[in-house]
Amino acid sequence: MNPIARYTRWLHTRWPAGTVEPLPEARHDGSTSVPGVYVVGDLTGIPLLKFSLDTGVRAVERVAAELGTGRNRTKGLLDLVIIGAGVSGVAAAIEAKRRNLSYKLLEAREPFSTIVDFPKAKPIYTYPRSMKPAGSLQVTATVKEPLVDELREQAKAAGIEAVPFDVERLERASGQILVHGAGGEGLRARRVIVAIGRAGSYHALGVPGEDRDRVYHRLHDPNDFAQADVLVVGGGDTAVETAVALAQCGARVTLAHRKGELTRPKPENRERLERLLHDPNADVTVEHPTDERMSTASGAFAARTHKPGSIRLLLDTQVREIREQSVVLDTKGAAEEIPNDAVFEM
Repeated sequence: MNPIARYTRWLHTRWPAGTVEPLPEARHDGSTSVPGVYVVGDLTGIPLLKFSLDTGVRAVERVAAELGTGRNRTKGLLDLVIIGAGVSGVAAAIEAKRRNLSYKLLEAREPFSTIVDFPKAKPIYTYPRSMKPAGSLQVTATVKEPLVDELREQAKAAGIEAVPFDVERLERASGQILVHGAGGEGLRARRVIVAIGRAGSYHALGVPGEDRDRVYHRLHDPNDFAQADVLVVGGGDTAVETAVALAQCGARVTLAHRKGELTRPKPENRERLERLLHDPNADVTVEHPTDERMSTASGAFAARTHKPGSIRLLLDTQVREIREQSVVLDTKGAAEEIPNDAVFEM
């Protein structure tokens, strides 16, 4: 079994998530059960940067082979529309241009927006390290800012520009694919590549106070929260990376996860968290529920149990309410109210 297949098996079948995440069914070349529509990048279920680059290029190779060289140029009909200007979409656009396909690259926000939204100085894991993706768009940087710079420079050098366009739906008609925009505009194409990734939306907690302006879904600069009491909610890579980044910049971080253990983070992120949790200078404890937690009936906050630059990990914990200066947590039926300056739903 090759490394990508092993990683896919672990990611989707080896961790006790309780549910299976629904994803589009795509073949190795990105083709789907909908004729002419391809799915590439993170949406295939493998959140690896190099794999995203590779799938974008492979899909264009398949499109070019299907269309051939003797196709008619019909006014207003594109060979290819690429939806999403992330790494996979831009890699596909570069390959489409190299193969002289008529194409448009569509993006609702900004190119590489998922990476741009990563926390400041976030480490980037470019697995598998020995893999060289197909195509000319390559990555060497291992930190967010240099990675964004090198991707932008390569896209600019290749003459790739994204068209601002918010896609609402696709429709097949007379052997063509109609790309409908949210504003009523539309495009016609022979083939469509969907490269939208999976980071465009977040899971709401559905609790009172979630609409407060101190509730965030992206961390831009952890230095903004030095000395602050911060709650990070989640149990995956994004949650762990956010908690670690905040703690390293001096925040008092509580990391709350609804399950009894952390199973999804990559080994490197788990190791970083463990080092911080077990650093004697951080004065951090990992807590499981007891019946001795302070009740919130009196309105009093639980005493701070850790100092700036540390993480308190709470498992089997749900957020019940986000109040004006605090949050109420429920750990196996035991309520606790803690001071809070910011909440990150990750």
